[in-house]
Amino acid sequence: MKLNPTFFAALLLNTPLTSFAALLPDLHGRNSPSKPTTTARTTSHAASSASSAPPAATSSAQSIDAITSQDMQTIHERRLTTIIGALASPNSIPAWLLVDRLSTLGADGKWPDSEVDYTTGCAARRANWPAQTHWQRILVMAGAWHGGIPSGNQYVKNDTLHAAVSLAMDYWFGRDLTNLACLDLGGTSACPCDNADNSLWNTNWYSNIILIPGLAGQTCLILNDTLTTTQLSHCTQMTGRSYGTFDHQINGVGYLTGANTLDVAKIGIDDSLLNLNVSMLTDAYGRVHSELSIKTQVRADGIRPDGSFGQHNGILYNGNYGYVNDILDLEVAAAGTQFAAGADSRTAFATLFSGNKWMIYRNTLTGVLHWDFSVLGRFISFPVIDNQATGSIKINLTEVTQLGIGWSSSPLTSFASSLSKGSDSANAGNLLGNNMFYDNDYMVHRGRNYVSTLKMYSSRTRNTECTNLQNPFGFHLSDGVLYTYLRGNEYEDISAAWDWNLIPGITVDYGATPLNCDGTAASGIEDFVGGVSTGRVGVAAMRYTNPNTTALHWQKAWFFLQDDVQHVMVSGVASSSDAPVYSVLDQRLHNGPIMVDGLAQRQSMDFTTALALWHGDVGYSFPKLASLSVQFGNKTGNWSSIGISTQPASTIDLFAAWIQHTSLNTSIEYTTFPGTTYSTFNSKRSQLRVHTIRNDQNISAIFDQKHNTVMAIFWNSVGGSVTFTPASNCASLTIAANSNIALIYDLDEKKVTVSDPSQNLTSAQVTLTTGTQGQKPMGWGSSRSKTLKFQLPTNTTAGKSVALWL
Repeated sequence: MKLNPTFFAALLLNTPLTSFAALLPDLHGRNSPSKPTTTARTTSHAASSASSAPPAATSSAQSIDAITSQDMQTIHERRLTTIIGALASPNSIPAWLLVDRLSTLGADGKWPDSEVDYTTGCAARRANWPAQTHWQRILVMAGAWHGGIPSGNQYVKNDTLHAAVSLAMDYWFGRDLTNLACLDLGGTSACPCDNADNSLWNTNWYSNIILIPGLAGQTCLILNDTLTTTQLSHCTQMTGRSYGTFDHQINGVGYLTGANTLDVAKIGIDDSLLNLNVSMLTDAYGRVHSELSIKTQVRADGIRPDGSFGQHNGILYNGNYGYVNDILDLEVAAAGTQFAAGADSRTAFATLFSGNKWMIYRNTLTGVLHWDFSVLGRFISFPVIDNQATGSIKINLTEVTQLGIGWSSSPLTSFASSLSKGSDSANAGNLLGNNMFYDNDYMVHRGRNYVSTLKMYSSRTRNTECTNLQNPFGFHLSDGVLYTYLRGNEYEDISAAWDWNLIPGITVDYGATPLNCDGTAASGIEDFVGGVSTGRVGVAAMRYTNPNTTALHWQKAWFFLQDDVQHVMVSGVASSSDAPVYSVLDQRLHNGPIMVDGLAQRQSMDFTTALALWHGDVGYSFPKLASLSVQFGNKTGNWSSIGISTQPASTIDLFAAWIQHTSLNTSIEYTTFPGTTYSTFNSKRSQLRVHTIRNDQNISAIFDQKHNTVMAIFWNSVGGSVTFTPASNCASLTIAANSNIALIYDLDEKKVTVSDPSQNLTSAQVTLTTGTQGQKPMGWGSSRSKTLKFQLPTNTTAGKSVALWL
């Protein structure tokens, strides 16, 4: 049912149509009263054609008690500090204005098209709408006029600068969209592409509801009582219609969730501070705190129980969407006031930071902290210079410390403290150990001088996405992708040039899946995906069937051991295509010598009987002769082919190595030694005491003899058993499981840790039985057999590891 904009606006105000009509002059900046100083301005909040009613709290002037007035003033002052503190340098202002003549900013308030791309409507780029530059410039200019920007003192309260700001604002206000359907229905019959009034809107709802209103709202809050009545009305109209989209479906998105909720709430908070609207401020902070909670539904957007963050229906996205920064901005502002977060929200935020710390590495060449590429989703399509999510973690550690102290939150303060310290390797914060993020099929293992991250996906999650033409070739980005960061520059700025069928760590039928934007996003078919972790070591398991073609199937286990050793097993491979099947070791920047079986390689080569490979401080040992391919040299790619970056083509010296599955019926395995020099690699390889117990489609199991630890994946729903002998003088030991589980048994600690990767089980039983000859494990007792019965986590913590002691 289509409703006219007047009816929508009336619904948004929760007022009769006759009452709304009386407000129309003020909505458009005509016959508005002077701005009050102690009560909220009456505001109107129009929504898109997909949004028919707003929060109830936005319609009338209100008296404010002294305590609330002081709280609002405190938040207002802190918001200004945060907004201005985040602004870019004012050094470009003279170029924008040529202040003495205002010759670059036109008399109409518009910059030349050569400086700002004002393309609007259906012809405009959907992502990162270039027209936003208009408001970005205005915001910097307004901040410089207000004061507080370093090196900007000459602009403080400068009348000429203020006049330029006002002129530029009025230009946009004069072209602001008038058809409310264009908020989220651009390009449809409700908001046709002919754009008869040449108003400024984008076919991407985000630009109209979050991007531009956010910039405008911050600008208006800075200028405050220097705004004309007409400008104030336009400011309130833009921010109000954005806030009015709450609780109503936006075309192509649905209801606002996750970071989008926070973005729109922040717009509402700035609106409420500008207009002294206590009801809106209360409502907005209520929405922030409702969002700042642990989300337990499968594929939920927001903070998950394991500290991961989901967005877009099952995609791991800790590294993007500004969720952390929104919370920091708003909670630092509200600290000590009646609008501050409660205990549950604080716990949720601490949970997020406890997860975030595992996902960050340092580029030791630049000193910059970055997110693991597997938590950036489609933003892998941007080079660092574009200052998007790949550019840095974009978290103000000072704000984290400030809020952590205010909340007495050790997860926050330790996060900021550890990452503020330098490191001589990619392991920022010197965090050691293993962590399984069971809600988003993601494992991280951090050693003394490296960080390894493993991204999988299941029927509970999605692999990635292609949105706004970003990441059209990313289908394989969760196919068991294993990044190894040592110096931290290994994968930086290479995605435009790399081979998207050779993403690090994946097993792939090379080229058999068409890579295009429409086919990028997929849900997993298999549910048996996950891992078990003791916090020190871990095992991950992924059963895979290609969801787009169903032509490839495999099972893969990754064992992350002590002493910086990793072991990989691939079994149950089946392919119905003619494409060769590869297990990729790595694809990264080429860095120094490449050694295969003791010989330096001077050109790309294929090897049929390789035993060892070393490159860039990572070694690989193949216990069975491997059919190995090594490729290195310059590769050129265009950033525009994988997204919307306008950076020029990039030529990169890349290294890639992979094993070919010459016989699909034969399981393969190999051992990886990250963070090792060539001589150390050879030494560790020769002394390795990791033994294969079993590697087939039923069980993948190893015994780390040096650390007296068994690790196993029981793939079958009925479980199975493995038998091994810990040492020559020991009795054999049989481990039997009654279901499909992942298991770690530490014989020295007499501790068995298990998990259910399928997240379907409620219990599991493990029986350990010794042989009749030889010594039993220490402290075993007289019985030959011991049975452990595990109650497995369900619901909110399904897939989490649990432990019992013998």
